[in-house]
Amino acid sequence: MIRRKQTRPSKNTRSAGRTKQIRTPIANSAMTSIRKPSKLPLAEPFHVAVDRQLKSGHQTYEAAEKAALKIKNRYPQLYVTVFDAKEGRHKLIEQSKAGSASNNNRTAERHAARRRNAAAG
Repeated sequence: MIRRKQTRPSKNTRSAGRTKQIRTPIANSAMTSIRKPSKLPLAEPFHVAVDRQLKSGHQTYEAAEKAALKIKNRYPQLYVTVFDAKEGRHKLIEQSKAGSASNNNRTAERHAARRRNAAAG
């Protein structure tokens, strides 16, 4: 058996098939794109925010608060605020007490009626 000496390919032969890429600097001209702002400016001064995500814009605080209360009464578990764009602050909207009190009164009335019926019966 004759042993052949193994030769390694040289570094020059490996890259010989590749073309050399030259990077050309991009000039600051019309070819570069203009960056857009990541946040668009807010058009309305007041916004309804649900779980800190802006949902609707309003011209007055009262209109925004009315819309926020409507959402909060329907979905009391959500975190609903009115965002003032001028001051950059959120005002928490709580569920109206009148709606929950009337439900408690109705429940109390039902229980009292049941007790009266049980005592009379």
